Amino acid sequence: MRLPVYLQREIARLHYYCPAQSDRAIARTIRLSPRTVGKLRGILKKSSLSWNNLAQLDDIAWCQVLDTTNKSVAQRKEGPEWSWVHQEMQLADATLEQLWREWREKNPYGIGYSQFTDSYRRWYKKLRISMRRVHKPGEKMFVDFAGRPVEIRGSYGNSSFFAQIFVAVLGYSNNTYLYAVKTQSTYDWIRCHINCFAAFGGVPEWIVSDNLKAAVLRRERERIILNPAYQECLRHYDTALQPAAPRKPKHKAKVEVGVQIAQRWVLFALRNHTFFSLEDLNRELEKLSVKLNERPFKRMKGSRQQRFLEVERAVLKPLPNTNFELCDWRYGVRVGDDYHVEHLHCFYSVPYQYRGERVDLKYTSTTLEIIHCNRRIAMHLLLAEGGVSTIPEHRPVAHARVLEGEPKALLIWAQSAGQHIKTMIAYHLENRTDFTNGLRAARKLRELANVYGMDRFEDACKYALALNITALRSIESILKKSPDKKAKTQPVGKILIHEHLRGSSYYGVEQS
Repeated sequence: MRLPVYLQREIARLHYYCPAQSDRAIARTIRLSPRTVGKLRGILKKSSLSWNNLAQLDDIAWCQVLDTTNKSVAQRKEGPEWSWVHQEMQLADATLEQLWREWREKNPYGIGYSQFTDSYRRWYKKLRISMRRVHKPGEKMFVDFAGRPVEIRGSYGNSSFFAQIFVAVLGYSNNTYLYAVKTQSTYDWIRCHINCFAAFGGVPEWIVSDNLKAAVLRRERERIILNPAYQECLRHYDTALQPAAPRKPKHKAKVEVGVQIAQRWVLFALRNHTFFSLEDLNRELEKLSVKLNERPFKRMKGSRQQRFLEVERAVLKPLPNTNFELCDWRYGVRVGDDYHVEHLHCFYSVPYQYRGERVDLKYTSTTLEIIHCNRRIAMHLLLAEGGVSTIPEHRPVAHARVLEGEPKALLIWAQSAGQHIKTMIAYHLENRTDFTNGLRAARKLRELANVYGMDRFEDACKYALALNITALRSIESILKKSPDKKAKTQPVGKILIHEHLRGSSYYGVEQS
């Protein structure tokens, strides 16, 4: 029956409430033909159903009970179970065409390929329901790098490179910040955040980012391991990270749209510009981002800048008194048995209880922090190459007692060994600024005296001090090559006297 269901319901209502009316009277009321009304009334009489039973049915059930489905519409052919198709599509190398062929072999009278693909896409689209998120002022800031870099031409023989564009978008006002850096490294990633917080004049409660290594080292089933340097920066600014789930761009839709807008409205405008430095590029990005933030919304009142100034800036957390100092990290450095760690060819002490443990090194341009299990156990000033920094409190008691008594014992030994040996040992123990290396040199000198003998060592020290030589390697070389002995035993040539030589008398010197 081609008659719409709502008209069928009206005919049924009049039929049950006024059963004495004729078909023509009901048809005149709802402006249908009497024949159509009579046909439906005949179906109702055969069904033996009451109006209360029929009124509770939905349209599909109504047509099934009364058999009033429109038979003139071509009936759809049989289709597959779309949940099965979707499950198979998750496998590697799966295609809709291959799945259709496999299903069609078992269902030769089913739908064709074009209807198969269209129906699956309509079914899948129903699964992807978007939820509109409402962001509170000052709650979240979305950050990411744009997918399109900008070339920086090399000048004066320097090579060219492609600058990465950092994009930050505040959740409430959509206020957008752009900044160009050379790489996506941890150092540049943190520097972008520092500049961004300064530009906004405050800090949001949460930072939402992608899972790049500068932010997230790895994701495990029960926890997310953040980059320690980045985590330290966020802790300094009293905020925290909410990394988006992998392959879930909707979790950070704000910055995805912000990146898209930045590429269309800012980077496209710079397509014909040639840049020779990051500073030039950042100046242009700042100008265009100001225009972008001042552009009025299409579907809302005001602009990004207006919403930011009127509402969001006041609720951002205040900036700390000092900017975050950029730092680098080394992870999993083993502490030696001498309770020192090596960094850039220098050695730094930790409490002796941590010997053999793995520690993390956090270092800036001036200081080095040694961290174990997220707790700082030592801090040193950075040394020049080859230096050793040992804090006395880090030594075990036995070592401290040995070091306190050993210099005195070495000096007592040197006094009895010889005058020049005493001078050499005293220099290394009393005059050197690096006491640790001086003590090590004095020990080695005592060993050399035992190997070569006291007299030989005394002569070597006398020769070295006369030439202002104090280095341990030079003294070892003197002992091995004996230049002092060669100087003593060098023969003096005999003076010849004959008629062709003037002799010493000519110069007023009598020959002895």
